[in-house]
Amino acid sequence: MKTLQARLIALAVILGGASAASSTLAWAQTASSPAVNNWAELRAALASCWTVPADTEGSQIAFRFGLNKTGGMRGPPLVTSRQLKGDQEARKRFEDAAFAALSRCFPMRITPAFGAILGESPIRLRLVNTPPTAAYQINNNITIFAPR
Repeated sequence: MKTLQARLIALAVILGGASAASSTLAWAQTASSPAVNNWAELRAALASCWTVPADTEGSQIAFRFGLNKTGGMRGPPLVTSRQLKGDQEARKRFEDAAFAALSRCFPMRITPAFGAILGESPIRLRLVNTPPTAAYQINNNITIFAPR
């Protein structure tokens, strides 16, 4: 996990300078952030961590990962699918933004009760830059559409 976090912080420095790197972990480090207690709150927290890059319409990426009972990732996320649109630079920006969102969100403050559920449930997360459609949004299957 530290290797992934270091990679994402380095990426933030390259893309946005030192100020972006210091904000990369801002969400996870905010002690006053409310603890996540259910799947809907987890979806909202994940959506708040994602910044959709310009000129990436039609792109999507899917991850599978586990969380421990304290809200940290259990190892690096696995990319299970990617459909990236645009030129090479746009495709790279979209994928980098997706990894940066995970870096910003985790570790996440969660309640002990929800932590017990998370410890048993692999998360399937899709980040999608298309108009919203009906999506399978039950518990650990999470689709976040780009804001319109």
